[in-house]
Amino acid sequence: MPLFHHVPLRVLWADTHPAGIVWFGVFFRYFEQAEEELFRRLGQDRTRLLHQLGIFMPRTSLQSRFRSPARLGDEIAVGVGVSSIGERRIEYAFDVRDRLTDRLISEASYRVACVDASTFERRSFPEAITRLLKPALSSRSSRSDPDADSS
Repeated sequence: MPLFHHVPLRVLWADTHPAGIVWFGVFFRYFEQAEEELFRRLGQDRTRLLHQLGIFMPRTSLQSRFRSPARLGDEIAVGVGVSSIGERRIEYAFDVRDRLTDRLISEASYRVACVDASTFERRSFPEAITRLLKPALSSRSSRSDPDADSS
């Protein structure tokens, strides 16, 4: 199913292990980069916005599924969308596909929480964040998440 935004990348030497296949931990960097680009696509620099709002958005859970290998030199696209937005949790959905064949390489999701930047105490997401991310809610996962608002 389509996600909101796609970031084109090329698999670099530093992304692979000796067999020339992307090391699994690199995918998490790809997801982080896609999240960063999502904020830019929506008109905000994430780092600047979080600083202005006095919050951090730590990752609280991650699910990932690898379908086929990505290899050195492959042209890939990392898709990102928002699965759910709750008072205290936002869940992102990701996929990684070969840009030339649309072959699915990986699917993933992770949740972020909201904490005060000075105390690290849990708090609700500011309206500026939820309003910004609403256009990225994907049809793929516009489901209601009963755990999205739990602590």
